[in-house]
Amino acid sequence: MNYGLSGKCLLEISGEGCDACLAVMPNCAAVARKFGLKFVKFSVNENPELIERFNLERIPSIVLVEDGKEIAKCSGYQPLEILELWVEAKTGR
Repeated sequence: MNYGLSGKCLLEISGEGCDACLAVMPNCAAVARKFGLKFVKFSVNENPELIERFNLERIPSIVLVEDGKEIAKCSGYQPLEILELWVEAKTGR
């Protein structure tokens, strides 16, 4: 499945009832806007196949993809400034 992921996208993969997932979502959305990335939030409860597809060990997981292919990923809550630096390093922008 490619989930319609074209171009560079920032994915937040989270679970229900996860406080860290709720806290990181606004940071992911803000960083995606800043860097001109499409932001997509997925629930592992509704899309359990993503765990295997991206070899996820923790949630939340943040995955940077281009045309559905993983460029980089990180997991856990990421403060806005750290997430910005991470995306900048991985995209070269």
